[in-house]
Amino acid sequence: PSAGVFGVYAEPQDAWWGPPQAAVMDEFRDLGDGYGILVEGSQWYSGVFAFQLSRRDGKQAKEAMSKLGRMADFLFILRDHTGGQVTIDDAGEAVHTYALTDERDVAAYRQGLRVLAKLHEAAGAEELWFGATPRVWKRGEDLDAWCDELDRLHIGAGGLFIGSAHQMGTARMGTDPATSVARPTGELHDTAGVWIGDTSAFPTPSGANPMLTCMALAHRTAEQISGTRHEETR
Repeated sequence: PSAGVFGVYAEPQDAWWGPPQAAVMDEFRDLGDGYGILVEGSQWYSGVFAFQLSRRDGKQAKEAMSKLGRMADFLFILRDHTGGQVTIDDAGEAVHTYALTDERDVAAYRQGLRVLAKLHEAAGAEELWFGATPRVWKRGEDLDAWCDELDRLHIGAGGLFIGSAHQMGTARMGTDPATSVARPTGELHDTAGVWIGDTSAFPTPSGANPMLTCMALAHRTAEQISGTRHEETR
């Protein structure tokens, strides 16, 4: 799960310049049981920004988009204890269910929003925008009171925005076919010769941006495939 708070600053932020997501804060990575949040700076996602900020009335949507050049987005990614589910309905269509149901994840999510808000305040933000529902915070107002307002809203549609930044574990590896799709090598339990080597094979979420882990797993899976082919041709 992920969420981002947008800060409007007096100076141009030009988030389209420089290396993307080059800063990370891991102070809250472990909130007691190895699970927690990573706080990151974000580069320019014009489509994502517009999707979140424009879902208000027309006047506010226009105002938000006019301030994009002075906006900075701080976000967190949350390592959750539970997860989502993808099923197939009677019409053969995929149906996804994804909500925070574990109270530890809910608490971490709400703590994450407070951390992002306080970072923006400390950095000098003049306004804070978040999702489609909460009002805009303006400098001089009580920030804790604004965060308390967020705490009173539910997480999900019609309430607080929640996104899924990196999907993992939808076809996880494991030794038991009843709880996993692929063997530890990456080959499917029930279909020989079909392999999985991306984040869908992760047994659990990594709690961090998974690109390097994904590349390492893909390399490992390729070695497993190569070894199998070598054995078959001997």
